[in-house]
Amino acid sequence: MYEPRATGWVSVIINELVSFQIIATCPLLDWFVCIAYDDFDSSLLSASEALLSEPLSFLTSRLPTVTATSIAAYLGWVVFQALLYVFVPGPLHQAPRTPGGRRLFYRLNGFWAWLLTLAIAAYASYAGFLDPALLAKHWTTFLATALVYSSALIGIFYIKARVAPDDKGDTLLTGHFWYDLFNGGELHPRTGQLFDWKHFNASRTGGILLWTLIDLSFAALQHQRYGSVTNSMILATGFRAIIVAEYFIYEDLFFETLDGAHERFSFYSIYGFAVMMPHLWTLQTQYLASHPVELSTATVALLVLGFAVGWTINHVANDQKNLSRRTNGKFRIGSQEAKTIEAKYETADGKTHRTILLCSGLWGIVRHPNYIGSITYTWAACLTCGSGHILPYMEAILVVTMCVHRCFRDEARCKAKYGKAWAEYCERVKWRLIPGIF
Repeated sequence: MYEPRATGWVSVIINELVSFQIIATCPLLDWFVCIAYDDFDSSLLSASEALLSEPLSFLTSRLPTVTATSIAAYLGWVVFQALLYVFVPGPLHQAPRTPGGRRLFYRLNGFWAWLLTLAIAAYASYAGFLDPALLAKHWTTFLATALVYSSALIGIFYIKARVAPDDKGDTLLTGHFWYDLFNGGELHPRTGQLFDWKHFNASRTGGILLWTLIDLSFAALQHQRYGSVTNSMILATGFRAIIVAEYFIYEDLFFETLDGAHERFSFYSIYGFAVMMPHLWTLQTQYLASHPVELSTATVALLVLGFAVGWTINHVANDQKNLSRRTNGKFRIGSQEAKTIEAKYETADGKTHRTILLCSGLWGIVRHPNYIGSITYTWAACLTCGSGHILPYMEAILVVTMCVHRCFRDEARCKAKYGKAWAEYCERVKWRLIPGIF
């Protein structure tokens, strides 16, 4: 069982307070945004003024409802996606070594599960079995039900990590309740050989696969309300669909990200993927369903260009890093041989392993070029909503905040893992995100 080093009672208290604050405030933030969207015409300012004037009634008079029907429907969705996760064919992929020394296998069938889900939803809507705007019309009930589901998962896997963890070397327990609930526990809890709960939650149920259905549902709602779908809605939905498609085409890269390789299956991962991201990462189409925006041809062209630039930077950065690992650094970037630094690290089983750090191409300019791409294409998607309200820009603001925070988290983890090799990399690549500035 991995136990982090004690850092004193002051640090423990601070960690506990911060963990509790995040767990308590994240659902309140989602709830507040829902209220602003539903009752205050997407105005965060008006909602804030109402909250400050009558805080108790503001919250109690707008409690979201969870029904037996919504729970049954959500569980049906989970079971359906679980069946696709298990039975849809796909190649087996061996993920990078875990901190405990394991090499786990995953079946990469997300792209086909995504297409099959969309095809079934499209047929059901065309045949009249399903209102395509159903999800949008019951949005707050869906989010409340997702909160119940995520709370159940958090509780179950909090207990499992203590009673029957799959691997003690990959399980982090500090003995401090709120921190362990927030980001402790198991790294890759599994049922059977291939059903990985963290991957399933992140990519299927409330995760990335669902984003496209949410966007399409709000596009359908806009059409039902106004008789047409605006070009801004088409752009926002299309941009997000491209990101989802790319994720599933390169699904193996998830296991090399911070979320896939290092975050434990606890509140941070479960609530983040099951509730917060489906809600806040689709605010553009939610907003446009009630505030249609028709963009000029020039604006459309600029947004497409901005999205393409961001997507290309992100894709090329990930591709260079992936090629470096697959070829052990023996590949070319343009006309130049790739430059790498050899690094060693030790896993919890006491074994030493070798890897390389890429320090050329985009990774020779800044240490986190993929984050630049993510920030750029996210802003392009948000700008489809015009300048009427700040609410649809919350995703962009959060992405910038998260990427800056992750720069420091990534580097602290790499410094502890790779030691002198990481120091050498930082000496070669001096800038984190913006050359000459940060």
